[in-house]
Amino acid sequence: MSTIHDLGYQRYVGTRRTAATRWRVIVRNQLSIAWKTWWRYKAVLALAVIVTFVAGGFMYLASDQRVRAFGRAGIPQMMKEVAIPVALQWYCRIAFLLSLTLSAGVVATDMQSGAFTFYFARSIRPVDYVIGKLAGMVLLVATITLAGPVLLAALRIGLSGDDTESLADALPVLLKVFAIGGLATLVYAAVPLGFSALVPNRRYALALWAAYYLVVGAMAIGIGYATSHSLGALQLPSAIEAVTLRLFDVEILHGLDAKVPLSAGLISIGAHVVVAIGLVGWRVRAAQQSGVGGAT
Repeated sequence: MSTIHDLGYQRYVGTRRTAATRWRVIVRNQLSIAWKTWWRYKAVLALAVIVTFVAGGFMYLASDQRVRAFGRAGIPQMMKEVAIPVALQWYCRIAFLLSLTLSAGVVATDMQSGAFTFYFARSIRPVDYVIGKLAGMVLLVATITLAGPVLLAALRIGLSGDDTESLADALPVLLKVFAIGGLATLVYAAVPLGFSALVPNRRYALALWAAYYLVVGAMAIGIGYATSHSLGALQLPSAIEAVTLRLFDVEILHGLDAKVPLSAGLISIGAHVVVAIGLVGWRVRAAQQSGVGGAT
């Protein structure tokens, strides 16, 4: 009769974490993947830094000059008032580039590579996956759509003057930046994830997201010009820009963004984010129930 020998097995004595913290592992994995190659995240971060320096330079060197493209009742507004709204347009463009290099293929890549088997084999719940992936993308996108505008807002406050009254008038700019930057962060973190959950192929997911963002958005703008301006809010950049213009009390002399109602912009942003998160949850739940992993 053969003898079974102990080959040195030891009971795990490390830190035991609750199930509620498992999403943090997914966040760390998401951040490490984004940082591995320069083209996934580092390149777009460099573009955001360039936009911040350029916009800050305009604010500092030409803060009191007036811009003809912006103005209330036809009166041009000062550069320091419009620099942040204009910069936010560029931050959104950069965030779209990030979605093409990273977020629009996250869930599709996991489905294509069979990563769900790895996740579910370790008893990770669908809610852990959704929260982890969304939180990871929020952190990455926030460094573009929130960090840069906050720095510009701090510069705007610094240029307001030394007297208390001027400083008090400039402080709300920081709150406005947090509001619109937070909305933009949610849009560019959640909506591309939703598209990545629609098809189990990374290339198709990227193409679908790009087509919706560029082609469907352009169609919405065209129809909005001809019919109702509210339809222009279906284009995500126009919805964000409409909210930005109202928050900063800035007007564009020409363009549909100035005519899109604030309510339509907020409804469009909220609907896109909610539907996108729902799509990710549906896809992950379906993968778990189909027997990909086996966790309960």
